[in-house]
Amino acid sequence: MKGKLIVFFVVVSFFSLPLLSLLGSGSEKEYHASDESTGSINLSLEVLAHRPMVEKYAKLEGIPNEVDVLLAIMMVETGGRGRDVMQSSESMGLPVNTLDVEPSIAQGVKHYKGCIEDAKTLGNDKWTAVASYNFGRNYNNYVSNNGHKHSTELADKYSLTVVAPSLGNSTGTRYAYPNPVAIPYNGGYLYLNGGNFFYVLLVQQYLTLNSNGSGNGTNSATGWKKKAVELALKDVGQSFPTGWGGRGECIVAVQGWINGAKAGTFIPGGVRTGYLQSGAKEVAWNQAKSGDVIQYENLGNPDLFDTGVHTMLVESVNKDGTINVVESNNPGGSGLVGQRKGITNSAPSGWRAVVWRFVD
Repeated sequence: MKGKLIVFFVVVSFFSLPLLSLLGSGSEKEYHASDESTGSINLSLEVLAHRPMVEKYAKLEGIPNEVDVLLAIMMVETGGRGRDVMQSSESMGLPVNTLDVEPSIAQGVKHYKGCIEDAKTLGNDKWTAVASYNFGRNYNNYVSNNGHKHSTELADKYSLTVVAPSLGNSTGTRYAYPNPVAIPYNGGYLYLNGGNFFYVLLVQQYLTLNSNGSGNGTNSATGWKKKAVELALKDVGQSFPTGWGGRGECIVAVQGWINGAKAGTFIPGGVRTGYLQSGAKEVAWNQAKSGDVIQYENLGNPDLFDTGVHTMLVESVNKDGTINVVESNNPGGSGLVGQRKGITNSAPSGWRAVVWRFVD
């Protein structure tokens, strides 16, 4: 795994110290698990084929509830292909791809369990443990000294100031990383020899996440966003022409509701670039609000218009984290505007659900 071998040598330097020094005071603190996953999505057939073995070793290690996270990690690491499917050889100090499939899974589960135990001891959140699978277990110690909660910004700083310099990149040299999860944050780059500070976002693409519990199932939008939802609801039950640029097409309908409420807000463009050029920001699923837009985006080509692409306006968020939407052209070709209740963070195979927020 790119980044894990790099950090292994950083972690080794701490092993000569007492374990208490590595983990802090050693006192048990609350393990902040507010962002628990509730299932897996968009996994490859190769990863799904390994589920029984992952379940076996997760049970042996006493973390049976972490199977979905482990499968998501495997999806990010290898997509379930090759021998060292969990890319866990380096966590044992071995060269990359040393382990075969079953030993790789056994060690990967063991390594992740260690990351979880560190997070619990230090009072860190769950995503710190996930990030530590890639960065190395010392990341838990770093987060503990910086607020106990993982964020992309904190992981960025750790990558730049700790990981990269440990392998000779003391100047912050970057390289292009045009992954869809990276572009909204920094335009798409990582630090040379710095691991992947987007690792948690990559893993979360394959998980259904709980809500933050703030939803109540009603339209909570204000200002022009409230008006956009109201315009959408007025169209419910009506059908409009479909075809390129037709009002009944899903994305054209959403553009119409938003621009009808505030002209010029949603600039037509690519499936992804249209949002970026409009100044919209990508937010996590569990932060969705009334007036946001859910866009199904192709994993390989984010601007691809093809079967699987779909656009929905968020009407409201429920207490359980599911979302109620207004949408057009479902079923495809109908041009029909309708409401759908209780949708989850899922998309067709090869696609991902992106939540976009426009400036108020």
